[in-house]
Amino acid sequence: MIHPLDWSAVQSRATLSALYNVASLHGTEPLLEEEKELIEGVRSIILKHPEVDYENQHLQPTELAGLFEDDLHKRHAAQLIGLMPYAVRPFSTAKLYIAEKFLKAMDQDTHLMEDYIEARQKHALNMEYCALRKMGRDVFPYADPNGRNDEVLKLIKEAEGDPLVLARYQSLKDYPKGSLGRGFYDFYSQFDWPLPGDPLWISEDLTVRHDLVHILCDYDISINGEFCVSAFAAGNSSRFNWMIAMLGFTPPFVSTVEHFHPDHFFMAYQRGVSATESFVDTWDFWPSMELQISELRSRYNI
Repeated sequence: MIHPLDWSAVQSRATLSALYNVASLHGTEPLLEEEKELIEGVRSIILKHPEVDYENQHLQPTELAGLFEDDLHKRHAAQLIGLMPYAVRPFSTAKLYIAEKFLKAMDQDTHLMEDYIEARQKHALNMEYCALRKMGRDVFPYADPNGRNDEVLKLIKEAEGDPLVLARYQSLKDYPKGSLGRGFYDFYSQFDWPLPGDPLWISEDLTVRHDLVHILCDYDISINGEFCVSAFAAGNSSRFNWMIAMLGFTPPFVSTVEHFHPDHFFMAYQRGVSATESFVDTWDFWPSMELQISELRSRYNI
């Protein structure tokens, strides 16, 4: 879970050094800008040790393992290290190899990371799609010369749409005002976003639950609003809690405090924890679409 732990300077330096070694291929390559920002975000916001120097330390996996005495910090550090190879697209297999070496040395089961990595990729695509669609419909046909959004653009280019799915979501405009379904339709309409089933849409699994959290929790689509959705999802998910929250610190929503309000973040996380149902992993949302948002918030302690 992402409750803010008390990290010692030794633990923080070890974690940051491991992240640096993964991103830099043990100091043989310069860090990319996104990797620098991610590490700085971890250092200042999660570990809360901005003074710790971590660069240029060629840290061996066996050295890292000996610097953690308790399992909780070790597990959190391992999850951060497991994220590092995925900070920049295209994902680096060389960086993944180094990260796995660190995880094995820390006695973390790398087989368990497979589901973790799959979920990380899913949520990363979700965040990338969110960033793209905020630029409007015109962005979708454009070329992407730097390859930053090639995975999502490929999904969009290959999408054929589904008229039946589109019709079902279009019917939400006739739902009662104040209902979750009407709220979803209005949320999309105000930004002229393509509804699920449209050829410019990717999938329900990647988008709809995320957007319903925006609506249920009344989080806007600002950078801070996206942080809050990530935090709520982290607290509300039964799996991959740390990973989901960490997406707030990875592209395209990297931040080293600007546009980020830690108090809002942890309040949103606690809100997700306190909810009596999960709205993140496998929620069947259609039965709730006709219900009033106020009723859902009261019923599920949102």
